[in-house]
This record gives sequence, C-alpha cells and structure tokens, in this order.
Amino acid sequence: MKLLEQVALLFQEGKSDKVYEVDLLEVSPGQCVVNFRYGRRGTPLKDGSKTPVPVPQAEAKRVFDKLVQSKLDSGYVRGGAPGTPVSPPAPRAPAAPPPTVEAPAGMSPRESALLAQLQQETSARRWFRRADVRAQPRALERVIWRAGELRLRAAEPLLLPLLDRATPLRAYTVAAALGRLGSEKSVSALGRLYGDARAPDMVRRMATEALLQLSDEATRADFRRDVLEKLPPAVREPARAGDAEAFGKALDAHLASGKADALEVLEPLYLVDSEAVRPALLRVLRTVPFSVQSVKVLRHLFKAAEYRYDGEVFGLIAWRYEKERTLGSSRPRAYTWETRKFLRRRVWRTLRRLGELESPDFVRMAVGVLLAFSDEDTAGPRTTGWGRHQQHWDTWWPYWAFNQLLFRESPRYEPVDNSLAFRCKGAYRPGERAPEAREESFPKLWERTPAGLLHLLDESVCAPVHDFASRALRACPDFLARLDVDAVAMLLERPYESTARLGFELALQRLDARREPRALLLAVARSSYAPARQQAFRWMDELRHVLIEDSGFIAGLATARQADTRAYAANLVRGSVLSEQTARTLVGRLVAALLQLKTKEDGPIASDVARVVLAAVGPSSRVVGLDVVRDLLAHPMPEVQELGGELLLRRDLRTEPVPDALLLLLVQSEHAPLRALGLRLLALLAESEATLLAQEELLIRLATSPVPDVRAAVRPLLGRLVAASSSAGARAVESLLAALLRRRLPEGIPAHIAALLSGELAPALAALPAETAWRLLESEDGDAQTVGAALLARHGAVLTVDVPRAVRLAGHDVLAVREWAWRWLEAHVPEVRAELATAVGLLDSRWDDARAFGFRYFRERFTPEDFSLEVLVSVADSVRKDVQAFGREMLTRSFREEDGPALLLRLSEHPAPAVQLFATTYLDRFASGKPELAEQLAPYFIRVLSQVNKGRIARQRVLGFLQREGRSTEASGRVALEVLHRMSATIAIEHRAAALEAMLSIVKAQPSLPIPFVVRPVEVRRAV
Repeated sequence: MKLLEQVALLFQEGKSDKVYEVDLLEVSPGQCVVNFRYGRRGTPLKDGSKTPVPVPQAEAKRVFDKLVQSKLDSGYVRGGAPGTPVSPPAPRAPAAPPPTVEAPAGMSPRESALLAQLQQETSARRWFRRADVRAQPRALERVIWRAGELRLRAAEPLLLPLLDRATPLRAYTVAAALGRLGSEKSVSALGRLYGDARAPDMVRRMATEALLQLSDEATRADFRRDVLEKLPPAVREPARAGDAEAFGKALDAHLASGKADALEVLEPLYLVDSEAVRPALLRVLRTVPFSVQSVKVLRHLFKAAEYRYDGEVFGLIAWRYEKERTLGSSRPRAYTWETRKFLRRRVWRTLRRLGELESPDFVRMAVGVLLAFSDEDTAGPRTTGWGRHQQHWDTWWPYWAFNQLLFRESPRYEPVDNSLAFRCKGAYRPGERAPEAREESFPKLWERTPAGLLHLLDESVCAPVHDFASRALRACPDFLARLDVDAVAMLLERPYESTARLGFELALQRLDARREPRALLLAVARSSYAPARQQAFRWMDELRHVLIEDSGFIAGLATARQADTRAYAANLVRGSVLSEQTARTLVGRLVAALLQLKTKEDGPIASDVARVVLAAVGPSSRVVGLDVVRDLLAHPMPEVQELGGELLLRRDLRTEPVPDALLLLLVQSEHAPLRALGLRLLALLAESEATLLAQEELLIRLATSPVPDVRAAVRPLLGRLVAASSSAGARAVESLLAALLRRRLPEGIPAHIAALLSGELAPALAALPAETAWRLLESEDGDAQTVGAALLARHGAVLTVDVPRAVRLAGHDVLAVREWAWRWLEAHVPEVRAELATAVGLLDSRWDDARAFGFRYFRERFTPEDFSLEVLVSVADSVRKDVQAFGREMLTRSFREEDGPALLLRLSEHPAPAVQLFATTYLDRFASGKPELAEQLAPYFIRVLSQVNKGRIARQRVLGFLQREGRSTEASGRVALEVLHRMSATIAIEHRAAALEAMLSIVKAQPSLPIPFVVRPVEVRRAV
C-alpha cells in the first residue's frame, strides 16, 4: 500500500482541540482508498474510511479533496504532518489587536454582560487559549443570537470579524444578528455572504433577510424586481401586472402542474411579497397539503416570517403545525412527531422571548397566531383517567401557543408540558363560568398596544379570542375614549356577545338625549347583543317621525343580520307614508344591497329586505325601472328573483308590457314560488284578447315546458287562444305536432301534448291535412299515435284508405285505431277480396284481439274458393301457432286436388313440427309411386327423421312411407336407401334399428340395389 497524499487538519476554539487526518493510499495499480483519523489531540484517534472498496485513482482524489474542503469549510485549518506536534503558523504580519468596545452609558446589565461575553470570545486566541480567559457558560452562537434579539448595536464591531472562517451555524447567527443591529458597515459583509456560492443555503437565506432589513426602500424594491424576473413566466406576468385575482389563478395552475419543484416558487414569492402576491400566498399557505416538499418550504417561510416579525405568515404556518399530523413512517425525516413537537414549542418560545424582552413586536406576532384560529378549530371537551386520577380537558386543549397566549395565567387551566396541551385545573370543569380575572400572558404588553386588541376584535372569528380581547380592552379606558363611531359600530356588530356588549357600553356613554350620532344608534340596532337591540328599538320608537325620512338609516335596519331588526324596519315602513323621493331612494339602496348578496345563508335577509321593498313601493312599481327588475331576476338567489317577479306583477300591463324573455325566465325557474309568480303574471296578461294573441309564441313554447305545473297552467290559456283565433290555434297545433314527431321531448311532455291536442286544441285539428294523421299513426311514439287516433276518429270518414293501410291499422298499437280499421274492413269486403294476399297479413299482428278478429273475419266473410294456394300457404307458414292452426284449418276447408303436390312441397319446407306432421297426411296421397317427387322431399324426410324427443308420429309415418316406396320400385328404393343410410349414422340409437331394418327390407325387395353396410353372421361361442 503506497501513500500518495496526506493532510492533517486542526481545530482549536474554546475547549475544543481536535485533529483530523486524511490519507490517499494506492492499494493496487490505479486503485486507491481514502482513509481518515480523528479525535482529540493527544488521545488515540479513531479510524474510518470514505471508500469501503478501492476505486479508481481519479475518483479517490475527488473524494479526498471533497473531504478536506468540507473540514476546512467547517473551521479546520491545515496543520503539520500527522502525528507530529503542531505549532501555530507564524503570522506574515503582526495581527491586528482584537476589537474592544466600551459599554455605552445607560446600557442594561443584561446587554453589558452580552457585550462582555462577545469581547471575551474575540480576545481568545485561535490556537491557544489564554489563562485569564474564562470559558463561556453557553455557546457563542446563543450569545450572538441574543444580541441580535436585543438589537445591541454596540456588538456590531465584535460580530463582523466572526464571519471570517465561521462555521455555517455561526455564520447564520451572525447574519441574523447583523440584520437587526447592524449599520451600513454590515451591508458589505452580508453582501459577500449572500454572493458566496459555497455558503450553505440556510446561510444565504438568512443573509438575504438581513440585507432586506438593512436596505432602504429603493434597494428593496430593486431586489424584489430582480427576484420577480426570475419567476416562471406564467406566474411572473400577473404578479408584475399587479392583478391579484389573475395571479391567484396562475399560482394555482402552477402548483397543480405536478412538477416536482412547483412548491419552490413560494420562497421567492415571499421575497416579492407585493399586494398582488400576498393574498394568494396566504391562501396557499393555509391549504397546501403537507408533503416532504411542502414541509421543507413551509419551514423556510416560517423562519423568514419569524425573522421579519411577520405575524400573519408566522401565525398561519404555526396554525398548520398545530393542526397537521405527521407524515407517517414512510417519510420519517420529513415531519416526524419530534419535529412537530419542536416546531410547536418554537412558536411559543419565540412569542415568550419577545414578551420577556418587552418587545413591541410581541403583540404583532401574537395577533398573527391568534387570528389564524377560528371557531371551527374546536376539539371538543374530553375526560381521561378514572377516579381521583380523572383529568378534564376543555374545548381548546390541544393548541400549545394559543393556550399559552390566552390562559398562561389562568386559575382554571394548567399546561401539560410533555403533551403540549392545557387541561382543567383544580375543581374547574368544562362549560363552567369563566373568572373575571385576566388570564393572558404579558397583559402589560397588550395594554401598551391596544390597537392589537382592536385588530383581534375586528378580524377574529374565534370566541375565546374575543373574550380575552374585550376583557383586556376594558383595561385601556383612554384608548376606548379615542375610538371613533365606526370602531364602536364594528364592536357592536361582531357576532360575539362579549365584544358586542363592550360596544354597547361605549355606545351608552356616547349617545346624547336625541340619540345622536345616528350612525351609532343604527349600530346599536344592528348589534348581535340582544339587550342592545331592545334598547335601540325603544329609542327609535321615540324618533319614528324623524327616522322614516332617513332612507340610509332604514336601509341599514332592513339589511341587518338580526331578524328582529329587519322586522322592525318592515313594520316601520308599513306603518308610515313615504314620500316618492324617499321611497325611490330607499328602494335603490335596498336593491343595491340585495344584489350584493351571494350565499344561501343570506336567504332570510333577502326575503325580509324584499318585504321592505314591496312595502315601500306600495301597489304600484313606478319607482322601479325595468332594468332593475331584470337585474333582480338574473340574480342567483331565488328570494331576490321573487322580488323581481312581485315588482313585475305590480306593473300596469296595459301601458308597461312585460318582455317575453323576463316572463319566460320566471315561468321556467327551478324555484316553485317564482314559477307561481310567472304564471300569475301570465294569467294577467291573458285577460285581454289582444295581450293573449301577443303571447302566442310564448304560450306555444310553454306548452312543452319541462315543469308540469307550467304546462298545466298554460292549457286553458291555449284553449282561449284557439277560441280567439283559429289561425293562431292552427299554428299552435302545427308546432306541437312537430315537437311530438321529433321524439326528443322529456318524459311527460308527449303525453301532455297528446292530451292538449285531444282536448283544448281539438277544434284546431280540423284544418290539418290527412297526411298528418297518417304520420302520427305511423310514428313509433305512443303519444303521437294517440293523437293520430283522435284525428282518425274525428276525420276518418273523409280520409282515403286502401287495403294495405287498413291492414296495418287493424294491428295498430292503439285499440281505437284497430277497432276503426276493423269496421273499415267489414265495410269493404270486395276490396279486401281483391287483395286477399295482403289482407291475411292481419293474422300476424302481435295483438290477440286483432288476430281473433282476423280469424272470424276470414271464416265468415269469405268462401273457400276465395283463398288461393299461395294465400293458404302464407297463412300456414306463420310463426304463430294459433295462425298455423288456422292455416291448416283453411287448407282443409279450401283444399283442391290439383294443388296437392304443390301444397305438399310447400308444407314440407316449414320448420314447425305441427306443420310437418300435417304434411305427412298428404304423402301417401300425392307422393306414392312418384320417385321424382320423393327425391324433392328428401330434405323434408331428413328433417323429420333428425328430430329428437319430438315429432314421433311424423317420424313413424315418414319411415313407413320410405320403406313402402323403397320396396315398390328401384328408383324409389334408391332415394329411400340414400336417406335412411345417411340418417342411420346420425339419428338416436333407439331409431337406428328401425332404419337398418327398413334398409334390409328394401334391399331384399330390390336386390339390384347395393346394400350400404356389411351383414355379418352372429358368432356362436361354445363352452369348453
């Protein structure tokens, strides 16, 4: 083994005095290994290898260099030869003395101690520690981080030298500290750190955040524009345009693209953090599913938000850490139970340290954490343990930072550190009355920043947060006294009793004897606190004559979230006489409010507001234009649409016609009350003949409406239309028939059209051409056939009918049509006799009554001589057994001797066993002694003899006929032998003997015929 290269590395700092030696060894030509030794200097070193098996020399060299460089990057320096005493390298020039900083006047003891610790560390030599330097009680990185938290500006000269040859962790902490306490001197050092491609990503990210903190607004704007230019084009363009909605859609599309690095775009977006980017970014942070990639990105953003004191992003990601469970065993290093627990602890640790430092950023960060929670996050109370070990947990028990902020000083809850939860304390049980005392952490900090409490009351949707903030805000009377009317109104209208009660208390102090300011009176009336609303109603009763002219005030009452306030507004308007101007203004305000409603939950509000609008407009709707009605009808909420319909009903239809489009919109609505309004309006329009005729097209269209009640309501109106104008009735009938024949109407509509044509529109059917009746009758739609039957019954006497059509009608699906055709056939026997071959087609009808009529009709109305052989055979050829029986009966009645041979051949072709048996009756009579005819019947003989388990009599007759004919003549014997020989090999065993016996008898009678088999004598065996 040959040593090619060797490096000794040293690390001396504080109490550390370590050695790391690396060897590049050749074990065979071209094959090398990389070994290393490490440990405390002066002690036996531990061995290891970076190459378990030899590798090519080039690859080994790369491994060797990479290992050496990684140690140099982590703070090691090159020393002497391995195993030799190491002395510090002689400096080329005298080293600059370590910087010293005197503590400024007025510095706190904690800051002085930190500064002393930093100076002590910089005074220490890298290789040998001086005897008068005391070891630090904690790691230097913690001292640096704490200096940054305290913004100890005097520490900047001490921190800058530490960046030289710093470990990644130290570089990270120094960069973070300089970003908070540094000046322009720190910008260049941080810039070098940011631009160093060899620096770890975490260090560069922190350097970026620190530079943003130290830069002026223009520099930050330039940096963000540069970051923006590096975004994917699909995301960059809407972000650059400042369109928040378009950017949100583009970001969703980018994240849904399925790319492996799609989530990495969130980090540069947080650096941009513009008004167009932030809303979508916050939404994604709340909803992005947890995965290996998203956990990594969220953690980076979490640290950045923590550093920026961005409470909104910090609180949102902290909420995700509280809500999301681990990723499971398949991803053990991504988001484990230990990781989640650490992050949850870190959230509260960050808040606690800010509170302990009495930082003004504490309230901002705490507000962000609390605002992320909502009433939907409740976990529900629970009980664990039993007996005297029983423990009770209230609704919000699982959330660590949330409970620390709200209940750290609570007499009813206590933290459980190992599970990061809060449980009930002492005798307190979930649901019991809360104490009046303050329970939150750092109450004095909240009182110093009461604007944060007001922010919580304005935006939070979490009941415990409102209880805390309203109680804490009462301790800030000076701040409450400075609140404007809008702020008090906001408190009154929040849907939490504690907040609304605080607003009511403030309103009582501010309203004068005339209940001014009126905006505050309105806010009290709209309050979620019931006692406040009742008091407001009493006050408003005293001012009814004044308030009724204030359309804005009435509109505010009518659109309140509380039903009793809206009812008060409706009663106030009903019991007053409004001027036209007031009514117009009030209606305009209310309609504008209605058009802003979107969700189903707003349905009760929309209904109550509509009642106020109708009370304001009275019996006439002159104050509401048709455009407004159109907007109301186009609204997605049915309650708003109903108001539009009611306003249409109140119009003067003689002078203010209603467009068909609006009327159609009403009557075709999916909402039943709205359809009822449309039908009422349609009935009003049809009261005069002129308006009725004007609605002809609409009525015809509504006759095929998919809604049953609309079709039913239109029927009498169509009847009146036919009575008013025969031409209009004809057009209606033509349109409905065309729709019926298209056969594309939904279920129920064809039957309705048929009933309508047979009922109200029946008078208009007379003008229809005869061909229409035939089209209806020949349609495959049953309802169309019903209408055709009605036409046939009404106008059948004048219709031209021939025998083929009468036969088709005689087997029609509609009984009335069949009966009509039967009557026609009874009246036109001579015409039927002339086309008897066509007429017997009636017997193939699928209707039993039609066939029964045919049997009776052909028996009674025609003589045997009327039926030709072709007609009789066509009847006997039917696939129906009753028709076959009738055919055989008619053959028997109408048989003519000269037709015998032809009839036998025709009957022999039928596959039905009954007909085959019937044909055997003609064999001896017409085929006996006729070899040529027997030869034509050979297929018939084979079919009969091949039948299994049926046709026994027919088989016996055929076998007997063949045996007799075969013995009579040689020609007949040849035909019989051919059939019997073929069948003896295929027919059942039980009939084979009969076939063989018949062949033997034929051969005996006709010796000249060759026997198709060999006859062997019976072998006689005798016993020995």
